[in-house]
Amino acid sequence: MRGISPDIRSFLSESNVLDSYAFIASAFSFPSPSLEKQRSAGDYGNLSSWEHDIIEKILSSSLQSFWPVTPVAGKAGTAVYFVSGIDEGTWTAVTARLEERIVSSSAMVTGLHPVLLRTPRMAGPDSLGQARSLMETLMMAFYLEKDASGIRPEHLDVDPVFPRLEAAIAQRDAVSCRSCFSVLRSEVADHDHSLGQFSFIVSAMHSAISSGLTAAGLVPDVSIGDVFESSDYITLRSTALSFLEDAESSLLSLLGIMGRTGSSVADKAREYVMMHITEKISLPDVAEWACVSPGYMSKSFKRIMGMSLVDYISMMKKVEKAKEMMKGGTDERIADIALALGFHNIYYFSKVFRKVEGMTPSEYMRKVSRI
Repeated sequence: MRGISPDIRSFLSESNVLDSYAFIASAFSFPSPSLEKQRSAGDYGNLSSWEHDIIEKILSSSLQSFWPVTPVAGKAGTAVYFVSGIDEGTWTAVTARLEERIVSSSAMVTGLHPVLLRTPRMAGPDSLGQARSLMETLMMAFYLEKDASGIRPEHLDVDPVFPRLEAAIAQRDAVSCRSCFSVLRSEVADHDHSLGQFSFIVSAMHSAISSGLTAAGLVPDVSIGDVFESSDYITLRSTALSFLEDAESSLLSLLGIMGRTGSSVADKAREYVMMHITEKISLPDVAEWACVSPGYMSKSFKRIMGMSLVDYISMMKKVEKAKEMMKGGTDERIADIALALGFHNIYYFSKVFRKVEGMTPSEYMRKVSRI
């Protein structure tokens, strides 16, 4: 809809497309990682595709003429459409039903919670820019999680950050790297901006990190790839800020200049689990203890440990329960304990127990008996 030529504008007018029209969009955010569920970019892609299918099926049963619009950014989390040939009464009545149907269908199919954004019905080529700007404001308000009337768009002063970030990475300068990310987080958190502006930050930052790592003689590892792989599915400013935290943690871990990243992320998680094994453990609590975001914790732990955090917690709870059951028993008792805790192979139980406690079940039982 930008830079439309006079010929196309004339064609649209002659085709009566601009006699009466409006923009409508279904905006939604993707679920955050949890202790029970770690989602990949592929999972987010499927959810986005299904959500787009839902709104198109519902629109086709309610409206005669509509066309998909590709927004500047946030395509994965926003389905935008241009609707033509509608009168005021129909538009008001139809949009009320659309929202109810889209929300209920999404709850059943994807579990997402979309919000219907819509402009008033407008007419004539001169109002097209106004309608487009209004839809972009509504989309910005959704991203910022603010009321549209309270938005004061500002320019993000981030252009000088990326050359500094690239140079800091090349020199493995921890202080400068942290300073660059601090500026980015501050700009994103404190100023009203569009998702398109944040997408520019992601692109420029990715380029700076790649060039800096090359200059430092390093190759980006899988953790950095994981962070940027899901960047297309950012739809809220809160998620954007978490993304910046994940990118910083992954980068500093690769450079080897941050104490609580890399393998130490898993170490801190295991430490927290050991300290709270008898309590209910949540992913945000574990991540806060390790000074990283929940998403980074979830991905890093599985990559380093070869199992999800929830599986590790389950294993630890079983070992803790086994220790309670080992009170002066015999080797035959060990088999009973293993079966009671769901281990169908006593040798696997012994391996798990030794990995956690540093001794075999038999050695632990003898130690308990002596005490």
